Amino acid sequence: MAGSPLFSTPRPARESGSEVTSALARLVQRIEAEQPELHALLLVHHGELVVERYRPGHSVTEPHRLYSVAKSFTALAVGALIDDGRLRLTDRVAEHFPEKLPPTVHPWITAMTVEDLLTMRTAHRITSFTQTDDTDWVRSFFSVEPAQPPGTQFAYDTSASVVLAALVEKLSGDRLENFLLQRILAPLGFGAEARTVPGQPVLEARRSPLGLTAAQRGGRPSWEPVPENPQGVTHGGSALFCTARDLARFAQLCLAGGRSGERQVLSAEFMAAATGWQAPTADENFPCLENRQGYGYQFWRTRHQGFLAWGIGGQIVLCLPAHDLALITTGSSFERSDGHQMVFDAVFEELLPALTPVGTPQTTLSIPGETL
Repeated sequence: MAGSPLFSTPRPARESGSEVTSALARLVQRIEAEQPELHALLLVHHGELVVERYRPGHSVTEPHRLYSVAKSFTALAVGALIDDGRLRLTDRVAEHFPEKLPPTVHPWITAMTVEDLLTMRTAHRITSFTQTDDTDWVRSFFSVEPAQPPGTQFAYDTSASVVLAALVEKLSGDRLENFLLQRILAPLGFGAEARTVPGQPVLEARRSPLGLTAAQRGGRPSWEPVPENPQGVTHGGSALFCTARDLARFAQLCLAGGRSGERQVLSAEFMAAATGWQAPTADENFPCLENRQGYGYQFWRTRHQGFLAWGIGGQIVLCLPAHDLALITTGSSFERSDGHQMVFDAVFEELLPALTPVGTPQTTLSIPGETL
């Protein structure tokens, strides 16, 4: 997709009599009718961007805050360090941050491993930096009283993602977003659209408010990120910014098991573990059916053998390897708890029955596509 002409207008599905094209048209119509708060809708099939649609007021060059989709990006950065031999899944995270530990450390805190944080099976059941006025989000992860032995029970914990981001920054010596670009994303064409807009960052992130006073934080509470702060760590759990097309590139890399063209960007072993089933999920705060399919390394599992990077507000990166298919949405549907599930149901009910799984004679979507 990098280097190709930009699309100034959305491309509708080309009408034909084929079952697949009709199913795709129904899918697009259903999602756009049921989800008016979505900003962008993209579909990637067999490495081609076959659908790209934007609501009025939104465009191909617009950066979106990723919210919890950022967690999956952070996982890839951790995977790169593991692949490079600079980190192990079994490393005890506290040992990498001796300067952040309280005088007396609970044994459940010191026992947490990198894999515990990746799988959201930490010693906490509630995001730790929301439980204190401490603006050092890493320190609070180790000082807030734990609730359970690590590795035992899934509990969605954004502080785990933040600490993983801090770990990447400590070991790489660079900001999370810079490390991601240099080590993983730039060779994929990531940020190609952003570079067409002067002054727009390719991959942007917000930071923790470490060291800032309440006045310097501009009224933000201690658990909200700030646009810039040299002392803080990148909010790798909920504050990266990129375009919808970049999410499509990210999805294609994940679908391909960490491979881009002839280059194995991330090991197939790590990608299989990250996007595979690692832990059962039973979190009542997430009512969608997809939240009950299990969790990998900062990725959700879904029905139909899929996996998912997911953020509030209608942000979805749904990958279905059995059909070499990815659906990407961005939006602002913060008030609709059923919005995500309606998108998943539309894909599973309208499109999947018309597609031939990988490994059998393929039916490709008959729409002009662009190679990723």
